[in-house]
Amino acid sequence: MKNFLIIVGGLLLAATLSSTAFAAGKGKGGGPGGPGGGESQAGGLPGLEDRVEADEGLIATLQGQVATLQGQVATLESQSNWAVVDGATGAVQRSHSSAGAVTGSRASAGLYDVTFARDVSGCAYVATLGDTGTAAPLVGFINVSGDSGDVDSVVVQTFDKTGLVPTDGSFHLSVSCP
Repeated sequence: MKNFLIIVGGLLLAATLSSTAFAAGKGKGGGPGGPGGGESQAGGLPGLEDRVEADEGLIATLQGQVATLQGQVATLESQSNWAVVDGATGAVQRSHSSAGAVTGSRASAGLYDVTFARDVSGCAYVATLGDTGTAAPLVGFINVSGDSGDVDSVVVQTFDKTGLVPTDGSFHLSVSCP
């Protein structure tokens, strides 16, 4: 995303800088102002200095906008926390959290605690049954809620296909924070 913003900024800058050559209907070719045209830039050196100053101001503005966008991207990245948890052990197989490590544990059949390195009590939780690799996931039900005893944790419960029997099942958990 950052590279994309840098490229877009560079393209905008290049378009702005090249537009002064076409401002008075002068372009490529042998016409006035083009290669071999023999005429100097309209306004002479003072006009060129004014254009350079204007372009420098535009560059500074674009650099500020790129920095702002980079900050917004970093903020969005920090809002996304997730974990893929093994149903047999409760161990986290893969995860992401800008705050640090994500850990998991299995308390009993189908009952798991996933802990993030930050307060997630004010976040939204979404969980789905899903294998940690490429096998078919368990067919069943899943519930997710905040942990009343730990603001850094989320409780996940998995059940068989009747929804009545707690059953170990691997899952994917997403925690989105403001």
